[in-house]
Amino acid sequence: MHPYIKTWNNIIMNGSFDNTYKMAWAKAIVELSLAHKASNTDKLVIFDFSQISELFIKYYWNQTIYFDLIQGSNVKKIPEILSATKALISTYFNAKGDCLPERFEKIDFNAAGLNENYELCLKKAANTLKQDVCYRFKKVGGEDFAIYELDLKNRQVILTNDQANLLADHAEILFQIINYRWTQMLETFNHSPRISMKVRSIDENKIRRSNLSSFHKYLDLEFSDGKRYCFHCGQEIAPSDLSVDHVIPWSFMFSDDIWNLVYCHKSENSSKSNSSPTEEMINKLEARNNNLLAKYEASGLKLDKKYDELKLAIEKDYVRKFWVAAKG
Repeated sequence: MHPYIKTWNNIIMNGSFDNTYKMAWAKAIVELSLAHKASNTDKLVIFDFSQISELFIKYYWNQTIYFDLIQGSNVKKIPEILSATKALISTYFNAKGDCLPERFEKIDFNAAGLNENYELCLKKAANTLKQDVCYRFKKVGGEDFAIYELDLKNRQVILTNDQANLLADHAEILFQIINYRWTQMLETFNHSPRISMKVRSIDENKIRRSNLSSFHKYLDLEFSDGKRYCFHCGQEIAPSDLSVDHVIPWSFMFSDDIWNLVYCHKSENSSKSNSSPTEEMINKLEARNNNLLAKYEASGLKLDKKYDELKLAIEKDYVRKFWVAAKG
């Protein structure tokens, strides 16, 4: 491995951290180098903080809007760039009238009338990068590694073409190292399960919400009059307004489990976003699961994998355990 890439590896793996800024910074510079594909060795490669800020927001937007991952050690003081990104997400949800997640790459902030909000978010991110991240990243164990130059007055990162080409040529392995280290940090800050799967699915653009219609025949067992009722409000649900909801948010679980799925109105599902359920809802879900298991056993249906999952969840108290973890 080239000494320059070894230095990057050393910084990524051994640098101190109290949030994930350094990993986002490293990932952004590698991504920009890959996109640049420099070839003229007589010129320097310059990346503006505004370019890096846009990638920061992309990373935090996608990890937040789908999984609401904590990015720092102090839960009472959210990292400023993450806080600005969360505010932008909230404004975006209000503008479109629901809380259904959307990848950053698909958002047209100008068309949504949110260009000023987006520009403000970029400005806050760039200020933070200048004040803190840009120079701290390359310092490890008291040594300041010369992996790039900084022009703080013009808010620029400066690399030689050779350096940018090396980052581009080794981008695949560097992304793997960065994501591995980022995952380690997230596992320190979060109680959420499947952290590595979440990071990988975002990076590979493989987040797919499954069609939950296959659960209908199981959830229908709860009702004996041929109608379906909302778990949240108790009212009958018209077929055209039927939705299946994850009581403990999918963003935390990253899976579809019969013991965590209930019927509700579409509007209630789209408005609850990543909010953690109340203890009243958890008590209600536990009672529902016991009732559903009894109905399952009396139904004559084959006691298949879904039955085993439901029974195990009750025996192992999954509802309360995962709810407590989600709250943490």
